[in-house]
Amino acid sequence: MGGGFGPPPAAAQGGQDCMAEFAPLKQEAEKRGAFIKALGQRHGSPAEACKAIAAFGQAELKMIKFFETNARRCGIPPQVAQQASQGHKMTEQMQTKVCAAAQQPQGGPAPSLTEALGASVSVPEATPTKRSGGSTFDTLSGNVLAR
Repeated sequence: MGGGFGPPPAAAQGGQDCMAEFAPLKQEAEKRGAFIKALGQRHGSPAEACKAIAAFGQAELKMIKFFETNARRCGIPPQVAQQASQGHKMTEQMQTKVCAAAQQPQGGPAPSLTEALGASVSVPEATPTKRSGGSTFDTLSGNVLAR
């Protein structure tokens, strides 16, 4: 019987094997999570985000399955699988919202200011003005050049 604060006996036996099996799953989920974060920072399209979140959800499912199948052998507490499952439910909710937004028809170009204001697009017709014989150099007291 071992005393102290060491890992549980099951974890000590298969700890290295468990970590070797779990590490790639964790790295894949982290990589996909980082991709989603970068996608958000560059304001990617909803369709891209939908695909990225779906891929992240698949990586989460692989981790959850690992937790459930190897809990006893690796000494994984049951709370870990429960927390991962709850996190996956949040991922599924986010995926549903984002994919629904991706399915919405994207509007064309934004309306112009005239269309937004409901103003007429036609240009008023130019009417000839009556010339009184003046020129650019006329002042109130007559033509400067004529003096």
